[in-house]
Amino acid sequence: MILLSQQQMLLKDYYSILEVAPTATEQEIKKSFRRLVLRFHPDKNGGDAVAETRFREIREAYEVLSDTRQREEYNYKRWYNRSLGKSFQAAPLTAQGMVKECERLYGYIQAMTGSRVDYDALSYHIRNQLLSPANTRLLAQFNDTEANRAVVRIIIRCCQWLPWRYIEPVSALLHGVAGDDRSLQTEIAAFMAAHAASHRWNKYRIVLVILVTALLCGLIYLVGH
Repeated sequence: MILLSQQQMLLKDYYSILEVAPTATEQEIKKSFRRLVLRFHPDKNGGDAVAETRFREIREAYEVLSDTRQREEYNYKRWYNRSLGKSFQAAPLTAQGMVKECERLYGYIQAMTGSRVDYDALSYHIRNQLLSPANTRLLAQFNDTEANRAVVRIIIRCCQWLPWRYIEPVSALLHGVAGDDRSLQTEIAAFMAAHAASHRWNKYRIVLVILVTALLCGLIYLVGH
């Protein structure tokens, strides 16, 4: 089963995000947090998507490291992550960073081919993490046509594992990333149409099988009499 939990995805290095050492005191963490918040606050950066993403990462890191219990749990995960030789997840502060995040998800799903997909987790990860409002604004700010196309196409491939009711909410987000790119809008529409047709077929297939079975039974009865 594919579980897109924090434990399975790459861990973020909250100490690096807050620019403090792992041995930093509570006061040092708070001081660095305040400094970085003043620097990257959206109100002071004119709606800059990169600054907004950085600000979001800083707040997330502080919420964990400022809480004794959460910091202790995080330190264990961090130690375990390093013991396995894994790298840390970096915030997608560029359009190409977003593409890499999407590629990482698709690669993870492919590696699990044959297992049962956790639809809720996969859909949530796409809607609320990869295509979050902040990441969508970041893509719009960079206005990198090739990167936007790559993001949309990779996510479409990821959505192939999802039932229709999980795909519908993703549609509007994909169209938002595509923007004025007509060819990309057409690709999204074609994928949605194909998946909708498949959904309708699956929905009525059982009814059709029952009707055909009943018809055959009727014909056999008539022939036999």
